[in-house]
Amino acid sequence: MSPVTIKVYHSVLSLSTLVLTVALLWFAFIYYPKVINDYTTGNFPKKTRIAPVSAATKQFPIEAKEYRIVYETGSNTYYVFVAGTNLDAYLTNRNGAKLALKNALSLESLCTLNVVYSSSEKLAVPEQYKFNSDC
Repeated sequence: MSPVTIKVYHSVLSLSTLVLTVALLWFAFIYYPKVINDYTTGNFPKKTRIAPVSAATKQFPIEAKEYRIVYETGSNTYYVFVAGTNLDAYLTNRNGAKLALKNALSLESLCTLNVVYSSSEKLAVPEQYKFNSDC
């Protein structure tokens, strides 16, 4: 190798080592302690790229052929009209409506909500199936 090539190679290698050392020191003694301090004090980053999923009243009613979910703002109640010619079909469709409502509101349980289930086909449904019975 020529002396010029060795000199250029040595200077590039020295500069790279210096830049990487400065970057390492900055992350180790400035950036990392600041991030750890923010998380331990509960100061989490406020900017997120993805907003949390939530259902707004403009997305209601949620309709399918098995059920229709309507939100009443005045009473803060969700009314679910469930189709089904017999009790088994009604319960299957009611469970589907529950799952759809949980998905729309991003909830694990509907216990904190006022939900009223009603048969859309005038089926005589026992009282235990007309409200949230799994709470």
